[in-house]
Amino acid sequence: MVVRISTGKSVYGLIRYNESKRRESSAKLISHLGFSRGAENLSTHQLTQRFQSLTSLNRRTKTNAVHISLNFAPGENLKDEVLEEISRKYLNKIGFGNQPCLVYQHFDAGHPHLHLVTVNIDREGKRIETHNLGKNQSEKARKEIEQEFALVPAEKQKRIGPSIQELGKLVYGQETTKSSIQTVLNHVWNNYTFSSLGEFNAILSGFGVCAYRGEKDSERYRKGGLVFHLLDKQGKRKGVPIKASSFYLKPTLKKLKFRFARDLEKKKELCPLVKDRVVEILGKSNSLKGFQDSLKKSGILLVLNYTDTGQIYGTSYVDHLHRVGVKGSDLGKEFGANDLSRRFGLVPLSSAKPLSKGEASKFGAKVNKDWVRQTFKDLEIDPIPDFSLVLSDSPYQGPVRRERKKRKKKKDHSSES
Repeated sequence: MVVRISTGKSVYGLIRYNESKRRESSAKLISHLGFSRGAENLSTHQLTQRFQSLTSLNRRTKTNAVHISLNFAPGENLKDEVLEEISRKYLNKIGFGNQPCLVYQHFDAGHPHLHLVTVNIDREGKRIETHNLGKNQSEKARKEIEQEFALVPAEKQKRIGPSIQELGKLVYGQETTKSSIQTVLNHVWNNYTFSSLGEFNAILSGFGVCAYRGEKDSERYRKGGLVFHLLDKQGKRKGVPIKASSFYLKPTLKKLKFRFARDLEKKKELCPLVKDRVVEILGKSNSLKGFQDSLKKSGILLVLNYTDTGQIYGTSYVDHLHRVGVKGSDLGKEFGANDLSRRFGLVPLSSAKPLSKGEASKFGAKVNKDWVRQTFKDLEIDPIPDFSLVLSDSPYQGPVRRERKKRKKKKDHSSES
């Protein structure tokens, strides 16, 4: 049993997410601990009020929502009463036994799993400590429950936490923008490894979200700002941009740079594992379409960046098994844009007529939308975002750091006199 614990400021957002899954028949409420009978018939607002009766007792604690996922190995199809007993015992063991809790079972992934929604303010208004909760109380509780119910230990499970299929792809117009993006950001931040904005965006694109710095000559870009957007079905940015600093996670460009540096070594360790998976699929592929299709079936998203003329200039691989985003060049030359183009009979960018600086800045970061949409239509998956709107690792994107202003040369007045 794999356990994931996250905290936040909006218990309403957690309930709304799970209730939306319930309305889609991809989840059900199997237990409502600390609620009166008939809780399954209450609205999202009414369910939230039960938790707010506790959080209102402690106004100082802003981060009071607790979200726990209990993930079981494929094949462990446990009955509802067993799942309820497991969740009850787990909550008791980590010190949340007296807290109200909604227990949802989800059916939208390849493994059985539960989502537990609660708060860390007790009936006396005291905050229940969550620092190191996962490392200490939860780890001990998890091992005891695995032994008691004969569950597959977490160490023997290949994957951790919710999958991309479980979280789903957000679509503008169907989601509450900020809370939906917050859910994706928390998931990606806590579960994935990435060491550049391009890799971060490649991962986000699979969830229908993009990070955007603005045009290169914009005030936002010059000042190192960053905003987030939902994407529509065509992969275009929609709605009002939301500043990175307005999210609880605060994934600002400055904070991301520290994250990139931290994840660099971990990514290097994961690259050989990703490469082993990709190279095996590449060797059996006769076309780019077939390569992408086979990668997708193995849980790998290949993100391709195109020029207006349909030439590939950048590749990124998102491995949802090892939870990492990598540039093609990080895996090897044969996985990059030029070698893939040659292998599958496309025109590599290096063979095309060199671009002038003006031409490169004009369309170097644009995508051949029609070609991409048709390719992904053939694969029966949603088109990737318009990467003219999203940062990539392309050299045409300009530096991530803010460019220094050139100093004006002082005039030599000695010659004038």
